[in-house]
Amino acid sequence: MIADAIKNKTKAVIPYITAGLPGMDATGEIIRSLRAAGAAAIEIGLPFSDPMADGPVLQKASHLALKNGFTLEGLMEHLGDWTTSIDIPLIVMSYINPLMRRGIGETLSRFRDRGVQGVIIPDLPSDAREIHALCRDIGIDLIRLVAPTTTLQRQEEVISQCSGFVYAVSVKGVTGVRQCLPGEVARQVQGIKAMTDLPVCIGFGISTAEQVNDMLAFADGVIVGSHLMERIMGDPNPVIAAHDTLRELIGPGIESIR
Repeated sequence: MIADAIKNKTKAVIPYITAGLPGMDATGEIIRSLRAAGAAAIEIGLPFSDPMADGPVLQKASHLALKNGFTLEGLMEHLGDWTTSIDIPLIVMSYINPLMRRGIGETLSRFRDRGVQGVIIPDLPSDAREIHALCRDIGIDLIRLVAPTTTLQRQEEVISQCSGFVYAVSVKGVTGVRQCLPGEVARQVQGIKAMTDLPVCIGFGISTAEQVNDMLAFADGVIVGSHLMERIMGDPNPVIAAHDTLRELIGPGIESIR
């Protein structure tokens, strides 16, 4: 369903938010507001103490959510309500350690039972065949990342162990807002598309409606995280901030909820 949700959307924008910020109830409200703003799917990140792929904005978000008392068990208590309140896929992004505390198979099964349709694990081991097979057997998509530095041979291996969509990382380094994105991104996406029928979505650095439109000229979707979380953390009404920020990125056609 993740692939279909992206392919069937005219402008497939996937917002990323940090779970538990500013609180678990507010996270649910933000998820519903993003759906109302036109999200194709929603990526929800599990706060982690050592988020190696995250830039300063998402590191701060993780720190604040953990400080506010985020726990995996608390997330499990809310996930079912969140997924049943929206009609688009909810995707969990987590580093591997939190998933392994009770056993990765058990954790992924609990996600699936609560309506989560996909997972992104940025620090997967180099050989992820077993985890890919586990996700396939459980019935949850494993979305893989392909970086600009990934060799052609490695790309083929990663894509063969991927479902839902391929996450094309647009820049070298960590997440964060960029004023401009590399010109090689189009060539990178075209190369990935030649290897798979899965949608290819671009993430890292996207922060303006112009960038969204530029990327959607050749990609199937875009992921927006740091820009959105910066707005959420800086606004006294994070629910409205989330809705209006995503609406601005997608473009006109949906009324503000202010």
